[in-house]
Amino acid sequence: MRKEYYERWKLSIGIAIFLILSNQFAFGQGYELKTAREAILLSAGAAGTTTSILLRNKRQPSTLEDLGELNLEDVFAIDQLSAGSYRKGAQVTSDILLHTSYALPLTLLAFEEGRADAGTIGLILLETIAINETITGITKAMVRRPRPYTYNQDAPEAVRTSRGNTFSFFSGHTSYTAALSFFTAKTISDYSEQSNVRTLAWAGAFLWPAATGYFRYRAGKHFPSDVFVGYVVGASLGYLIPHLHKTDKTGEAPGATAVQLPMVQPLFKVAFVL
Repeated sequence: MRKEYYERWKLSIGIAIFLILSNQFAFGQGYELKTAREAILLSAGAAGTTTSILLRNKRQPSTLEDLGELNLEDVFAIDQLSAGSYRKGAQVTSDILLHTSYALPLTLLAFEEGRADAGTIGLILLETIAINETITGITKAMVRRPRPYTYNQDAPEAVRTSRGNTFSFFSGHTSYTAALSFFTAKTISDYSEQSNVRTLAWAGAFLWPAATGYFRYRAGKHFPSDVFVGYVVGASLGYLIPHLHKTDKTGEAPGATAVQLPMVQPLFKVAFVL
């Protein structure tokens, strides 16, 4: 696994584990866990993430000979806007937006109910991250769309032939920031009754991945369609997965039973150290 890819995963999973370890798994006023559902989501996420990593590591980058056969006319009309783009500064900015987005869920600790449900929220966040990686990573490995900068004859040869030069579709930076920002906005809006807080949360949720996608486009890392799909996938998962776990504010969901997972916390402690 590439170093930067490993660091991205260690950081994102680390945030989820921090929330999990900060409290026991129990129902508060917001979200609930069900053994069968969590087993399915976690198993699917773990299997999918493993498959994603293996497939992406197996894919070899396109050579200069391969890139010489690229034809701009084969690209969608709207995507031709970014074909040949390459801006290092925009790439750095998009990386900063991605890495700082991992801390967004920690804002939930500012709410009393969020702190009470921290363990549950952490597990739901882990599911969201894993499912997003499954869909994003496997799609990248299977589609193998050349990145916009590969069309730029003036871009450094080392860049044009770098590993991952065929992982354009779809934008992982955008899908991750969308998943994390929409997850945060969704949970904040469920806990907070203040309209200004909700408005701020949702404004940030929409703008953060949009800005990330824009800089990925400017950097020549992705076409507009890559950014759009990444935004939709990440935002959908970030909203729907916590919504799937939501309880009635007055108490537990009908028919729900508390889930106690006493072995999860020590196991996560060992896994995080490794």
